[in-house]
Amino acid sequence: MNVSEPKPRTFRFSFGLEKLGLIALRAPLLSALLIVVLSGLAALGVSRLKVDDSLSELFRTDTPEFHQYETIDRLFPSSEYDVLIVASGPDLLSREVLTAFRETTIDLQLADGVNGLVSMMSARDKPDETGYAPPIVPDDLPEDDAGLSAMAERLKTNDIVKGKFLSDDGKLALIVISLDRAAVARDGSKAVIEGLRKTAEDGFAGTGVTIKLTGAPVMQLEIRNAVEQDRLVYNGLGFLAGLVVAFIFFKRLSLTIIAVAGPGIAILWTLGVLGALDFRLNLFINVITPLILVQGFSDSMHLVLAVRRGIMAGVDRVAAARAAVIDVAPACLLTAMNAGIAILSLSLAESALIRTFGVAALLAVGISYLAVAVVVPTLAAIFVKRETHVLADPDEESGGVGLLQRVTDRVMGTAARNPALFTTLGVVAVVLTGIAYAQLEPKYRLADQVPDQEQALAGSAQLDQKLTGANPIHVMILLPDDKDASGAPKNTLFDEETLDTIRTAHDVLEKRAGLGNVWSLDSLRRWLAEAGEDNVETVQRYVSILPEHLVRRFISGDERAVLVTARMPDLDASEILPVVEQIDAALAPVRAAHPGYEINVTGLPAIAARNSATLITELNWGLVGDIFVIFIFLGLALRSVLVGVASILPSLFPIFATGALLWASGEGLQFASIIAITVAFSLAIDSTIHFLNRFRLEEDRLGGGSGMHFEALRRTAHHIGPAVVLTTIVLAMGLGVTVLSDLPSLRLFGQLSAVCLFASLIAQLVILPATISLYRGWIPRNP
Repeated sequence: MNVSEPKPRTFRFSFGLEKLGLIALRAPLLSALLIVVLSGLAALGVSRLKVDDSLSELFRTDTPEFHQYETIDRLFPSSEYDVLIVASGPDLLSREVLTAFRETTIDLQLADGVNGLVSMMSARDKPDETGYAPPIVPDDLPEDDAGLSAMAERLKTNDIVKGKFLSDDGKLALIVISLDRAAVARDGSKAVIEGLRKTAEDGFAGTGVTIKLTGAPVMQLEIRNAVEQDRLVYNGLGFLAGLVVAFIFFKRLSLTIIAVAGPGIAILWTLGVLGALDFRLNLFINVITPLILVQGFSDSMHLVLAVRRGIMAGVDRVAAARAAVIDVAPACLLTAMNAGIAILSLSLAESALIRTFGVAALLAVGISYLAVAVVVPTLAAIFVKRETHVLADPDEESGGVGLLQRVTDRVMGTAARNPALFTTLGVVAVVLTGIAYAQLEPKYRLADQVPDQEQALAGSAQLDQKLTGANPIHVMILLPDDKDASGAPKNTLFDEETLDTIRTAHDVLEKRAGLGNVWSLDSLRRWLAEAGEDNVETVQRYVSILPEHLVRRFISGDERAVLVTARMPDLDASEILPVVEQIDAALAPVRAAHPGYEINVTGLPAIAARNSATLITELNWGLVGDIFVIFIFLGLALRSVLVGVASILPSLFPIFATGALLWASGEGLQFASIIAITVAFSLAIDSTIHFLNRFRLEEDRLGGGSGMHFEALRRTAHHIGPAVVLTTIVLAMGLGVTVLSDLPSLRLFGQLSAVCLFASLIAQLVILPATISLYRGWIPRNP
């Protein structure tokens, strides 16, 4: 049977970009020099990459709720920037530990980067007749045991201390440190936090007290460290695994290096561009590397295997590279364009962080195609040697590739000969897993974004268990802007109406919502009231003598805004949202009773509870919409109804199968899940496009007619099968190493990617050939 010579292929909307490899082959040495120069420039861009460790950036939206959160950060700088030191031990109220506690808090107060400190040592007894409130823990501890026990009992029952800075069993204490942001910016958070940790551990050395640091700054530091480590360690391990597996099958170093060099250079160029454009690495941007690895390695493997077939047939390396570009590059370009469509919804997301990731991912997809399309043929034309032992039949491979070829021939052949059965099974599998996918509920916990092998989450867990939690939730009260005839504000901080508003909001958090560790100006007023000094003048006088850092926790510098703060455990957003809504509803009568006062519930837990479900649902629907747009685009681009129809089942099955696993495990749909499924869909559609491209090429060479599709499918399986399996194995190894990460979200990404990879392999080997065979059995191609 005559087989036509390869000739350049194209499709609608390609704009000639599939011919970049052919241009590079005209002057491979010049192309190689250009690759080296661009790689050098990219390395400079990589050196400029920085890490964005913000916990709130994910929820940055152009909404009133987020603007309120930003107002808190501006007016009350320490409200979301506390380092919490959790001290735990069998008896924190013993003489030895109390002495160490007092001395350590003094040392911490004097440490670099500390703006202020509050602990149980800050507690005061009720004011005496002169107005003096002595410290509960004096500089000189009582010498007798009875006096020490009495002092300890006053400490445990003090309203400021109990349940806030000391657990009921006396085995856990909290030190709250307000950081000096200017000092942190100057010296770096790592140096400041490490200094605090060392000071605390040295101060309690030998007392049996265990120290753990937590709070937003500590979590941010641990996120930054994990992101940087993952970028270096796991990406390196992934490439090493891919290199080893590729060499085992190719048994030729040059082909192995070329297969890995394409995606490797694509990653270098992408990170270089992102660094030059000042994109910041974060939990999501870090996924860019696996995204490129998935797309770039798949395309690179198809090109290299095509080059290898030409070499094994005795063709010289330039001709083999040219034939590979003609046969495979159009599919590579089409996969890049479809990956771009799949990611498009991310670049339009409401969340600033996800929107930034979407833009970065679009850049990555484009750069990845350019790199692979130019690098692979260039290196093949320079480094691949002519084969000395030519195969009698170039299609009959030996070794590992030959084994894969025989296995995939049998599997795909069985599916193609029984199209109705396997297509029906495919439909059933997609429907059942799709139903499970539709049941997924959005999930978000702060703990999923923070390394879980470090101290921050361990410290937070202790606070969740023995105190009221580590996560602050606020009620912010803005005073009315009304002014009198002289231009002075009508309402001031110490007006009875203002104080009553604060008191009522305090009660809502403490009594209606049942939250603990509630702080506000009313805390001071209640403490004074117990001593019979609750008049406004006394409250005002005590505020004037309190440390500045403590006052700024609940009163803004211009005294036009106040904060009522409580702490709550780290729960799923779905559990926090009812609490936030309950607080908001309970504040409605307060707003009605005090018109003009702006009263809002905010804080990171509140923002996450309100926005996470909306953002995750938005991303999910965006992905689903993109999927169906892609099917239509494929049919139009390749001028084929077959392509649009045949790509549906094998593309949906990996996504739905991954979602079904999430549903079965009770994980829910998280931000990491959406990103993983998006990357998974990119891979699924990538393999599908390569298969369909090859099938159309073989049909062109064989001509149309009844029954000819079986031979076209056989040849397609023969060429594409090994590449699909080998790509899946290498990517599973490359992405699988992320399950070793300290970041729960990245571990989840690795697990879901592995599941999707193998689901995609089943779809490509079984569902896709069966669907094509069934379609062609009904609608043969005209000769």
